[in-house]
Amino acid sequence: MNGHQGRERSAKMTTHIDIFIRREDERDPSRHQVHEGITVEALKIHLAGGGEVVGIFLFDEDSDEPLHDGHEIRGHGDVHGSRILHHSRCRHVHVVVRYAGRPAERSFGPGSTLARIKDWAEREFGIGAVDAAELSLQLSGTTDRPDETVHVGSLAKCPDCRVVFDLLPTIRVNGGI
Repeated sequence: MNGHQGRERSAKMTTHIDIFIRREDERDPSRHQVHEGITVEALKIHLAGGGEVVGIFLFDEDSDEPLHDGHEIRGHGDVHGSRILHHSRCRHVHVVVRYAGRPAERSFGPGSTLARIKDWAEREFGIGAVDAAELSLQLSGTTDRPDETVHVGSLAKCPDCRVVFDLLPTIRVNGGI
């Protein structure tokens, strides 16, 4: 191998990517810089601070199935090469959305965004685009309306791994003097 090939190989080995990790009870992601190509298993160990990782799953955003331990993490090709993952003890989150007195239920991967869940609920209830624009998800029994970028796994508590939402008209704030 000549000097040029060695430098190329060395540069490839030191490529870093930003991983944004969302977790249970944390609505905002934490940023971790890792070597591109790190395996899911190695990333889970890193996130656990070297501790036990049995029963921990990593999901791509909006994916219903966890990444397998041998999967290599790569950037997504955007300018920053970053990636959003969800770190969870729940393999799936059972979601109930209630609208106009009717429930719709389905399991989602913990990395599913509330935007994805809202889109699914609108289709389940046959809500047209015009009406859907006026609705938002609210955690049942609260006044909390999380942002649509929040992962459902950030709201679910293990071992229940369940979240209930009400699909309600969006709150409007009228301007005043």
